[in-house]
Amino acid sequence: MKKLKVVMVAVLAVILFAGCKKETQKEFTAELAEQNKMNAGEYSVALNNVAIKAKDADAPMRASMEMAAKMISGTKISGDYLKDSKKEQLEMTMDFDLLGQKIPVEFFMDEKKQDVYMNTVILTEIMDIAKEFDAEIPIEAKDLERLEGKYIHITEKDMEESDVGDTTADSISGNLDTEIFSEYLDTLAPESFEKKEETIKRTFTKKDIRGFIKYVEENGNKDEKKTAKELEKNLGQLTKYEQTTTLNTKKNTQKTTLKLAAKNEGVTISADLTLNNQAKESKKKITLPKAAETVSVKELEEIFASAQEQSELVSEEDFNDLLDVIRSGQAQLTQSEIDQIKETYKPYLTDEQYKQLEEALEQSGQLSA
Repeated sequence: MKKLKVVMVAVLAVILFAGCKKETQKEFTAELAEQNKMNAGEYSVALNNVAIKAKDADAPMRASMEMAAKMISGTKISGDYLKDSKKEQLEMTMDFDLLGQKIPVEFFMDEKKQDVYMNTVILTEIMDIAKEFDAEIPIEAKDLERLEGKYIHITEKDMEESDVGDTTADSISGNLDTEIFSEYLDTLAPESFEKKEETIKRTFTKKDIRGFIKYVEENGNKDEKKTAKELEKNLGQLTKYEQTTTLNTKKNTQKTTLKLAAKNEGVTISADLTLNNQAKESKKKITLPKAAETVSVKELEEIFASAQEQSELVSEEDFNDLLDVIRSGQAQLTQSEIDQIKETYKPYLTDEQYKQLEEALEQSGQLSA
């Protein structure tokens, strides 16, 4: 699946930087460059249809895949973004409309330091959705109270230690800039660009992606060539690609419809998407979260680990029932049995509960004597 992510990111890169005369072709390229210069915008992504199929899958597996595909189909993502090219910073909001739930996500990126800040609201929302499906999760809402209003600070080191660091998705977005895309667009057949009033449209296929890779290998810098070579290694997984991008030169909007399919390890994922973007200028400034407003990945892991430990403890009700049985004197316990009870229950009791257990067992032992 990691390789699929590389292909998908490259696909989105072509979408963002993709006219019957030569003039129309130049106008298309110029409009893309103009929109890219604008420092803000609003966007939306709709997963109109998703299908997941696996070769030789049994009936239960097929049913699971069909259910997962139906759950994802219809998902919508919308939001806005603000970028500062000089400081290499990005602020972005993403509102997920998934399974009838609204999941708001806000994040910042400091591209110089390769730091990401993500609001913690998403954790609560995901937990609520999981509970609706009766999923057993070790963390409760009270465990997340200390995170309210904070941002998760994900450093470059954190990403290197996770699966994210094992992909080249970040290098694709970072090493292939708008200039190389614009240069490649100028090599395409002018008649493939269609103009109607203030809109210009072109349809891109897998052949265009291969052409772009070849162009980068011949004209790109060292990093760009390295990225293109990595993309080429994984392009074989992309079994279908049809992207139609329409630009409005007056409104500075971009609409893309995309049909794609990718296959990896016998699993084929296909999707139909619609993407819209409205570029604009904004005087708003980006302010990254302060240290006091953040929580590190390590702290977050500690919170989840603590919650996991708490979930494994004996409930208060069961503990009180245990004490009642011991204190009643109904169980005639030997010292060996008392020691065994202590050893068995200690990992699952709080310090206070264990102290109460010791006292109850001590009294029981005295009664038995």
